[in-house]
Amino acid sequence: MNTFLTTLAMAVGLVALAIGNEHLLHFTEVTSGVNWIYLPAGLRMCYALVLPLQGTVAIFLASLWMGARDPAISGVLLFTGAAVTAAGPVLARAVAMQRLGLHPNLENLNARMLWVLAAVFGLFSSILHQAYYAALDREPAFIPMWIGDTLGCLLCLYGLKGLARWWRTWNKT
Repeated sequence: MNTFLTTLAMAVGLVALAIGNEHLLHFTEVTSGVNWIYLPAGLRMCYALVLPLQGTVAIFLASLWMGARDPAISGVLLFTGAAVTAAGPVLARAVAMQRLGLHPNLENLNARMLWVLAAVFGLFSSILHQAYYAALDREPAFIPMWIGDTLGCLLCLYGLKGLARWWRTWNKT
């Protein structure tokens, strides 16, 4: 039951950040679903790094929730879109583990690796999403999406890192 609630809370957090991004950073939108800065990308990468299985399920559920807001999307495309969204961070994590030497406990995650990880994630996410968007007949926007996902990933992960540092310092006092 605890795993289910954690996964559900993660999905709700991702939806909240996605809706917040839509409202706060609407001026960065290039086309529907593509922003020059997309903060939820970082949360997706964080979920995949810290809790790979639960994170992937949470990303999938949040993507279903977000996609269901568009009544024009069929059930098949809704599930495909959610799978595409969940696949990007999982693939980036796999590359980081196998090619960059990232340890499963993340103890060796340094600044250089974080930058490479964000760029690789942005690449996977953009390629997969642009292929999906082609099936939906949407306007292609690979470069803005890659930049937006990479920037969002960096901003979110560095923000979470700073928040964790602040929390540890605050807890000691």
